[in-house]
Amino acid sequence: MKKIQLKQVLRNKRFVLFTIILPIGWYLFFYQLQKGVSPSILLGIAVFIGVIGNSLATFSKRIASDIGFYSFESHFTSYSVKNYLWDQSIVQLILNSLIFLAVLVVAVLGFHFPVTTSLLVQFFLLSLMGIYFSVIGFVLGVRVDAKTIDTIGFPVIILAAMTIIPFDTLGASGGFMDLVGKLQRAFPGYYYTKLIQDLTEKQTIDASQLGLFVAVFALNLLFFYLLVPKGKMGN
Repeated sequence: MKKIQLKQVLRNKRFVLFTIILPIGWYLFFYQLQKGVSPSILLGIAVFIGVIGNSLATFSKRIASDIGFYSFESHFTSYSVKNYLWDQSIVQLILNSLIFLAVLVVAVLGFHFPVTTSLLVQFFLLSLMGIYFSVIGFVLGVRVDAKTIDTIGFPVIILAAMTIIPFDTLGASGGFMDLVGKLQRAFPGYYYTKLIQDLTEKQTIDASQLGLFVAVFALNLLFFYLLVPKGKMGN
């Protein structure tokens, strides 16, 4: 089942264009615009753009389009909505890893991005965030129809991006930006950025920031997981 789903996505030209090529383009843009910002943060932002687009647009619409078939199947098998979520999460983890690898290859070959052991930590944290956004995308897919997702997809992506982009690090300030900075603390992306900053500047991770990341990540994930329908799909 997972292999079939993975092949279907990789054959989708929209996935290649918007979730592989587009993040690479954003990395090139950010690199030229913000040369004083840590390369790891620039890499993370570019990958996040791909992950968010994959999870909240492509993935959520795919779930909304396919949920009818899997709902029908679930009435004749033990394949529940939670099984569907688990299978799709594994597929998403692989796809998000491809996004990370694609941007990393360009960064290393084109801009001499430093490959260190801290990169593994960043990949692990990015993978967790990918799972987080995939769960959100799954909830959207099973709760909202495909046409509505087309309508709200872009605003949702913008809102998701605003929980991650470190405006203070990029030099943005002011009343509204300060408010956004405070609201960001309710989401794990804020603490992810702080962890990457510590990892880049101090070569270590602050235990309190890691604890906040884990706590906020778990609470957010639990909230969205509770929105997943229980039992058979379609009930």
